[in-house]
Amino acid sequence: MRATLKPARSVSNTLSVPSMQRRKTAVIFLVLLIALFSRLGSQPASAIGVANVVVTNVYWGASAAAPDTAHPGDVNLQLSILITNVGDDVARSVNATLYIGPPLIYSYQVNGSIYYATAISQIAGDMQPSQSYVLTYTLSIDSKAQEGIYRYSLELVYKSARELQAIDTTVPVNVPVWRGELHVQGELTNPTKIYPDSKAVQVQVTIANSGQGTAKNVQLQLVLQPPFTASSSGSNQIFVGNIPPGQTTIANFILDVAQNATFGQYSLILGEGAGNQLIPIGQVPIYVNEKVAFDIVSVTPTTVHVGDSGDVISVVIRNAGSVEADSVRVELQVGNYITGTLTDFLGTMLSNETKTAFFTIDIDSNAQQGQYTYNLRFDWTQDNNALYNDYSYSITFSVQPAPVPVGLLVVVAIVIIGGGAYFFMRRRKAKAAAAKTQTPNNQK
Repeated sequence: MRATLKPARSVSNTLSVPSMQRRKTAVIFLVLLIALFSRLGSQPASAIGVANVVVTNVYWGASAAAPDTAHPGDVNLQLSILITNVGDDVARSVNATLYIGPPLIYSYQVNGSIYYATAISQIAGDMQPSQSYVLTYTLSIDSKAQEGIYRYSLELVYKSARELQAIDTTVPVNVPVWRGELHVQGELTNPTKIYPDSKAVQVQVTIANSGQGTAKNVQLQLVLQPPFTASSSGSNQIFVGNIPPGQTTIANFILDVAQNATFGQYSLILGEGAGNQLIPIGQVPIYVNEKVAFDIVSVTPTTVHVGDSGDVISVVIRNAGSVEADSVRVELQVGNYITGTLTDFLGTMLSNETKTAFFTIDIDSNAQQGQYTYNLRFDWTQDNNALYNDYSYSITFSVQPAPVPVGLLVVVAIVIIGGGAYFFMRRRKAKAAAAKTQTPNNQK
């Protein structure tokens, strides 16, 4: 019997199905792993978790909503710098150092001594993501500083919680310093028209701030020159406080005009006090109007006597100005020993017109003889303004002893004449008697 040999089943064929499944699984796992690493490799670095502290705001004062304005000369003003962690990791031990220079000044005292520094450090501590912190620095500003934006540096040093490597970055900080831009916007006087010798004139000046910053603690001074003087001590100075940008304020000054002022246009400088300096901010025009002037043409009589009654003094007056004077009244301002009707109303006097004022005076019997000078006071209306003048005009007359009455002179004359006639007659009789006595003796 022939043995029949069956072909043997291949082992490799028997194990092919499980092996291929494992191979497929391995390939799939490898593909997924590659895809995962590829995806991770495509993520930005920030996704790893990094702290990032930046400056988000800089302002003067304590409120970002209502910041202060820094000006040249300000002292101990707070500068606020807002920093924020915009990263997605905690910023550990944040330290900020501000480096400053002119015109900013940082000073501090130690044992009574003043020191200055150009680098000021502050510790903000740990900052969570999206957390902010306000750095505050108390600074002063040089009074001679120019307005503008000054750039300084802020150094930020911190560590990221996941990366213990220190991060040191320096960012610019823009610090504004503004000076209010003040100028004269308008002016007026009260009364509207002023004249030589006007007193207590109110000069009202409108001040506008056209700058970008608030003008703080504004002290104004109106620089006076002849013929203007302050009505009282300090009446040409005023403190108006703060003037925000775009706003106006009113400054009132009180001054006098000299009596000898020439009419015409004048211009006074208005200045703002800055330390020991006065910074001109504009000019204030003031117009002095012409005031009527009078001339004393003549005075009659120029001699009166002690004890006179009803003497009439005539004063011829001329309007020497170029404008009309209405309701002119003249008063003779006398002293002791003289009384009477001492005022006269002249009415309207046109330019170059002449009128005569009459005064009736009585001289006291106790008056002393000599020269007497008395002022004439004029008051009138001009352009509906009541004006007066009581210093520029005077008259002089002589007071002589009372004359001897005419009747007494006649009596004295009669007495003298009668006495002379009597003496003459007696003398003639005496001569006649003597002649008769000599004649008989001669006959003997």
